[in-house]
Amino acid sequence: EAVVRPAGSEAPGAEAVKSSPGDATSTTKQLTGIRFDVPKAWDEQPKTKFYEAKYVIPSDEGEMTLTLTPMGGGIDANFQRWVGQFQQDSGDRPRRDTLRVDGTEAEWLDVRGTFRSRVGNSPGPHTDWRLLGVAIPMTPRPFLLKLVGPRGAVSSFEDEFRTFVRSGQLDN
Repeated sequence: EAVVRPAGSEAPGAEAVKSSPGDATSTTKQLTGIRFDVPKAWDEQPKTKFYEAKYVIPSDEGEMTLTLTPMGGGIDANFQRWVGQFQQDSGDRPRRDTLRVDGTEAEWLDVRGTFRSRVGNSPGPHTDWRLLGVAIPMTPRPFLLKLVGPRGAVSSFEDEFRTFVRSGQLDN
């Protein structure tokens, strides 16, 4: 059954979750200024002060973690911080690109190497990992998505992740 709320009635960070009629594979997750169609197979983690939403995504090649949150500091500074969490192989450089999310040009980041930060209860380092990051320009601060996990898992999941990111609908 769909949850219907008048536009603008949600508090910042409200978690209005609804299912599309007849769609048993995903739910709509309302976040600050944007909503996404989230596959039900993703394991939603408890909300923290650092993330508005966090998911563990299962894969045959290992679990991936996806975080979603608005973040201050600007897109370049956040991307630089993420790149700094990796020790890259010599000659390997982060790749940047763009993609459209609900008519807005978003920034895409792809980093590979040894991830030196903690993931869940595992302090790292995590060798042969990959990060896909997206920054959607929004006011007052960009909305960031960060997917990190074993390189093979993230590589197998990349197309699905792009589809997920493009499902984003900005609140007007």
